[in-house]
Amino acid sequence: MKKPDAIIPAAQRAPLNSLVLNEGFGEMGTAYLGAEIDGGGALVISGQETAPLCDAMREELDAECWLSVAPAWKDELLLRLLAERFSDSRELVAYLESHGIPAVQQAA
Repeated sequence: MKKPDAIIPAAQRAPLNSLVLNEGFGEMGTAYLGAEIDGGGALVISGQETAPLCDAMREELDAECWLSVAPAWKDELLLRLLAERFSDSRELVAYLESHGIPAVQQAA
């Protein structure tokens, strides 16, 4: 194996296992969307929306949802998201560095 050309340093933290994707508050209600890796390794995306102004018109307007991607499909999702997001390796390296995600860079 070739010696790495550079090592992107690891952040002084453990890898994330959950992340808030979107959170909003306003006069019309609140909205939350989060993602986490559950104990079985599945990616779980969950959200909740509430609209207090509409509660008076209906018994309940709170909406909750879950979407789960099985561990066997999580890697395919990651690969497809990477393909859609990054057009070259410099862009990917800059992203990793800005988020403190360790990686080894090698050149042939």
